[in-house]
Amino acid sequence: MPQPLVIVTGASSGIGKAVAIAFGREDYPLLLVSRRITPLPELPSDRVIYAQVDVTDYAALDGAVRNAESRYGTAGCLVNNAGVADGRAFTEVDPESYSREIDVNLKGVLNGTKAVLKGMLAQRAGTIINISSISDRKVGPAAVAYAASKHAVRALTESLRQSVAKTGIRFINIAPGYIRTNIHAHMGISFAQYQERLGHPDFMTAEQLAEIILFCWKQPPTICIRDLVVAPTNSTV
Repeated sequence: MPQPLVIVTGASSGIGKAVAIAFGREDYPLLLVSRRITPLPELPSDRVIYAQVDVTDYAALDGAVRNAESRYGTAGCLVNNAGVADGRAFTEVDPESYSREIDVNLKGVLNGTKAVLKGMLAQRAGTIINISSISDRKVGPAAVAYAASKHAVRALTESLRQSVAKTGIRFINIAPGYIRTNIHAHMGISFAQYQERLGHPDFMTAEQLAEIILFCWKQPPTICIRDLVVAPTNSTV
């Protein structure tokens, strides 16, 4: 049997890029989605479709999924990874910023799920992996909208898992702790400043998390790792 199509959102950098490379090494055909996606030299060009799409635009995202499925068949796995964070205190955050966090982090997951779920239900197989955050259960005094959106992601993952559990479809919530990505750049600060704000914790690499995501996917279809927290050992968060 050919490898099923794997879709990764937020695939241009960080966790999404690492996930794409991890699956690509195992010869899965890929649909990689991002607002600023460019071809990844680590991946074979003949098995990857790149879609420059904002996950908040359902019509565009659905169109990209339909295009990829017409070539590779129904998606076997979706990794809802696209996300943004504003780490400032809530009093410093403007409504446009927190609205964007909710749109990308929550509506983006709903849009991606909606685009693939009908096909998965038809074939009674498939896995949707939502990349949440340890903030989905442990909040702090800042990044208020981010934490709220991740709480919602955890809730929708569990609710959807229950709704399709008897159809053979898996929903998995993965809640990583601190990971070294370029998220600080979107906050307008250096990585050193980002570390200082967080109290200088240890960080995982995106590649380490990608291998854990691949592990979850590779479990037998009858096994679902429903909710997984992954963090550095030396971390109090």
